[in-house]
Amino acid sequence: MVAPSQTSNVPEGEKEPMLLLDTTGSMNYPTSANDETPRKDTVREAISLIVDALGAEDSQAAGEEEGGGLRTVTFADGRAVDMGDLNPNNLSEKWGDIRWAGGTRIMPGWNTLIDTYQDEFGQKPAEERPLLLALVITDGEADDTTQFAQAISAAAGGVYIVAALIGYGNEHDRALAAYQRIETTNAHVKVLTFAGETNPQVIADALMRMIA
Repeated sequence: MVAPSQTSNVPEGEKEPMLLLDTTGSMNYPTSANDETPRKDTVREAISLIVDALGAEDSQAAGEEEGGGLRTVTFADGRAVDMGDLNPNNLSEKWGDIRWAGGTRIMPGWNTLIDTYQDEFGQKPAEERPLLLALVITDGEADDTTQFAQAISAAAGGVYIVAALIGYGNEHDRALAAYQRIETTNAHVKVLTFAGETNPQVIADALMRMIA
C-alpha cells in the first residue's frame, strides 16, 4: 500500500503533468492476489478520477485543440505512442485504442515524453517553462531499467518524476527496488507503491498529491 504520509517533492510554480503509461501484456494480470480485476482497469478508473480533477482546475482547457487534459505517452515492446491529451470527453475512446501487449522497455516512452515536452515548451527560456511532472505508472521492472536509471539520474532543474508501481509479487518487488535505488540518489524522483491496492480512489488521491 502507498504510505499515506508521502508528500510531493515538487516546488511551487506552474506545473505540466504528463503521464508515461505502461501498456505491456502484464497489465492484463490481476491487480492483487485477491482481486481478479485487470491492472489496466484499475489504472483506468484511477486515471479517470485524475483527469476529472485536472479538468476542473484547467481554466484554459476549452480553448485547447483536444480540450486539454493529461498529456499521455504509452510504452510497450520497444514502442511508444503519444496519445495526446486524456480528458473526460475522450478517455473512453482513447483507452479503447490501447493495445495491451508486449514486453517492458521504458526508454522509448521516456524519450517520446521528453520530446513532447520540448516540442511544446522548448522554445521558451528555461526559467519560463512549467515544471515537468512525469508520472510513470508501471507494474514491473523494465528490460532497460539500467538505461532509464541513467537517463533520469540527470533529472534536475524543472524535471520531476513520480514512479507509481502497481500489481504484486516478485515483478512488483523487483521494480520497486530498482526505482527506490534511483530515488535514494535523486531528490527529483519519488516512488509510490500500490502493492495489491485495488481501490482506484486511493491510487488517484495519492497521485494527485504528487502532481497537484
